[in-house]
Amino acid sequence: MGLRIFGYICLGIICAAIIIPAAFLCYWLADRHIPVEVSRTEVLTPVVKPGGKLIIRQTVRYLRDCRGHVDRVLYDAHTHRKWLADVDYERPPRGLGEHVITFVEDVPSYFEAGDASYRAVPVYSCNLVHQYLWPLTRDETVIRFKVEGAPF
Repeated sequence: MGLRIFGYICLGIICAAIIIPAAFLCYWLADRHIPVEVSRTEVLTPVVKPGGKLIIRQTVRYLRDCRGHVDRVLYDAHTHRKWLADVDYERPPRGLGEHVITFVEDVPSYFEAGDASYRAVPVYSCNLVHQYLWPLTRDETVIRFKVEGAPF
């Protein structure tokens, strides 16, 4: 009788060791809600000279406490590009809610006159599945501006 009860306890522990992690994994796999909404983006300097400053203002709403990583790059119309510093954060920088973020980027002096763009590709992770297997992404942010003639 005691051996049978011991067997049932062991079987219960083994089943719990399989079912509980599987339930967490299923919950994390189903969690595909994007934790950030960008409601407005405006370019404060729509025309920039080479070597000048590009100023962008975004209204961002952080909905969840999630880790974020943003790859950013500037392109001009003549196949030049400048990789910008990545933006990384463990939690939203100023907490949850709506915030206005203004950032300034230097336009390289080697950029030639014409259309140009700022591109940002965000990736978010709110749990272990997002962090190691299947990150949350949203559409690339593309902000267009113009580069005018040579700086001198």
